[in-house]
Amino acid sequence: MASSFLDAIADFISEHALLAEGARVVVAASGGADSMACLAGLRRLGYDVHAFHVNYGLREGAEADEALVRRWCARQSPPVPFRAVACDAMARAEAHDESLQEAARCLRYAALADYATALDAAAVATGHHRDDQAETLLLNLVRGCGPEGLAGMRPMRPLQHAPSVSLVRPLLPVSRDDIETYAAATGLPWRTDPTNRSLAYDRGVIRTEILPRLAAHFEGARAPMARSARLVREYVDTDLRPALRERMATAYEARPEGGWMHLQPLRTAAPVWRRRLMLAALRRSLPTAPSSHGLATELAGLVEAQVGRRVEVDGGAIWRERGGLRFLPDTAAPDPLAPTSVPPDTPIDIPQGTLRVEPVEEGPDILDAESPHTVYADADRLGAALSVRTWTDGDRFRPLGLEGTKRVSRLLTERRVPAHRRTGVAVLCTDAHIAWVVGHRLDHRVRVRPDTEHVARLILQPREKA
Repeated sequence: MASSFLDAIADFISEHALLAEGARVVVAASGGADSMACLAGLRRLGYDVHAFHVNYGLREGAEADEALVRRWCARQSPPVPFRAVACDAMARAEAHDESLQEAARCLRYAALADYATALDAAAVATGHHRDDQAETLLLNLVRGCGPEGLAGMRPMRPLQHAPSVSLVRPLLPVSRDDIETYAAATGLPWRTDPTNRSLAYDRGVIRTEILPRLAAHFEGARAPMARSARLVREYVDTDLRPALRERMATAYEARPEGGWMHLQPLRTAAPVWRRRLMLAALRRSLPTAPSSHGLATELAGLVEAQVGRRVEVDGGAIWRERGGLRFLPDTAAPDPLAPTSVPPDTPIDIPQGTLRVEPVEEGPDILDAESPHTVYADADRLGAALSVRTWTDGDRFRPLGLEGTKRVSRLLTERRVPAHRRTGVAVLCTDAHIAWVVGHRLDHRVRVRPDTEHVARLILQPREKA
């Protein structure tokens, strides 16, 4: 049995080109039968294995799990390199509003990526097997996924935190029974995590109640379900993914600040493709956002929405702009500027760049001869209590040359300032009203008049636009 188990793994690795001969591999070793079989099997096949264990400290047996893996590694000849780290999954779950399982998964893969990168390892291997594949197919089915979800777990994919490192699943062709038989035949120790069968988790319900019922009525149900996932994956890889890449090439472009989706390819696409393109753009530009049908449908609605509409997601926002949709990470959006004093002739850092108000002997002969980033005002009407802040909804001012007032938001719309850049526009204020929508329009009340005695030059040194 041991040789047939190893042959199945070796054939699967070769079929999917998971690992080069003798490659260095970090194995996620929890101490369970599947991860220990993965660790021992890859070692027997001649790979340079390094065991990595994550201890979350969430249950009584956690220390014993770590000790088992450590002890097995030390007893091999030569010893298998072993590394253990402690991660606080509970703290992450609370901080990120995640389930405990999701928090643990995120911490585990981030730690594995760091260790693999430090070792210059080719891959990280996990012990996911054929029964896990059947469970994944059922879970994705009841959650209403599309074809990529029904394709189940892929034999290989890049690690999110280290794209140069592959995540490989060499045990996908074998069952849980095969694994335990191999472990028993070779004297391989393992420990059982009771939470794996807990009904508190969706996968535990599938594993403990649903799959056994299916297997009781449909003999060997897990194998054909895993085969269905493989067949769907073949369709996804040969047809769906190439078609998606082709459509993304015309619809999406990466930008230094997030990404951009052109409207025309979205308008001509069928609804199913429009939603799928939205999810692909999310994964490229805002990878922490959820990939759900509901969100994809909401984003598709932005195509016919008014300019300025947006959908906020974890990690950023998607803005409807002229000609397209802007996928903007939170890190690219400027923080609001609280009211800040502007002393004379002192540079002030604002989201748009650097602002300076400097006195001059006299204004130029033509007041609008320079760029919109430099304007002239009556220094006495500006007063000594100048401040600058980010504009807010409801702000009004009196544009130069007009009788009435106008909303700042209306001015920015008229000037076609992209929606995602409006949040960074500042206003220079006297103690009574807005004096300058910085970089855009002076207020009529502070204009230079024939009787003006003291002139101030208002200068914006803009940041370079991405």
